[in-house]
Amino acid sequence: MHELSQCNIDNKTCLECESKAGWIAVGGNLSLAVFKLIVGILSGSKAVQADSIYSFKDFLTSLIVLIGMKISGKPADESHPYGHGKIEFVAIFMISLLIIVGTVFLLIHSLKDVWMAYNDINISPPKFIAFWAAVISIIANYKLSTYLHCVGELRKSPSILANAKHNHSDAISSSFVAGAIIGTRFGLHWLDPLVAVVETIDLIRLSAIMMNDAIKGMMDTSLRNDMVEEIEKTALIVPGVKRISNLMARMVGQGIWVTMTIKVQYDITLEQSNKIGRQVEETLKKKYSRIEGINLSIEPNMIK
Repeated sequence: MHELSQCNIDNKTCLECESKAGWIAVGGNLSLAVFKLIVGILSGSKAVQADSIYSFKDFLTSLIVLIGMKISGKPADESHPYGHGKIEFVAIFMISLLIIVGTVFLLIHSLKDVWMAYNDINISPPKFIAFWAAVISIIANYKLSTYLHCVGELRKSPSILANAKHNHSDAISSSFVAGAIIGTRFGLHWLDPLVAVVETIDLIRLSAIMMNDAIKGMMDTSLRNDMVEEIEKTALIVPGVKRISNLMARMVGQGIWVTMTIKVQYDITLEQSNKIGRQVEETLKKKYSRIEGINLSIEPNMIK
């Protein structure tokens, strides 16, 4: 994956870019889901039909997350002093739960189809058009995954990065479908429903990972020690700051909230102290775009 250069555009423009990516994910996944469902039915391929559910799952994920992004992009207010950043994680958690419940039923049905295919009960090989549908799906999902990954890294958005992972997984899934279709041409008719089983197990695995990440995101977690040390070093660069104490930083949704006390020269005026405090806040927010709030206290440095 190529590296993206840092952008110097304002937050509003970045949010518009993120929203555009969300709509592209929604439209792309819905188109793939409908396309594969139609081809799956016409060709008689259960693997392609299951693959269409993969894309339909990604469509729902993208749509709900897109709505979540619009809400999380709202600034903090009196009712939500820490912003609305956790809404994406709540959406991802709910989606993961629904996917796991629905996929369990699909897994049971697919296992039944494997047994029937293995025993040659009412089974016939799918038409070869299913192979070309799988090839188209591989290419489309890979392109979509690459684009969403780039935007997600730029915006540091866990929801868009999650969508990118889903589409990358879909591309791999479609490659299994293509292989299964070829296998049925050599009499291995059970391969088609077997791939559907593999897909459902992978869906459950991905959903479990998503749910775990969402739970972590909904809880306030401490920032890594190396990041806390970087924040401290950055604050100490500001002229007038003698020492840093009581420095704590935590993740709230996607944002970082910092609590710290800066020590300044004991004989300067209150106005000078406040000016140094403002410079510390501006410096930190400029260097770390994910810092959304700083609770800053100023005390005189009595240690010579």
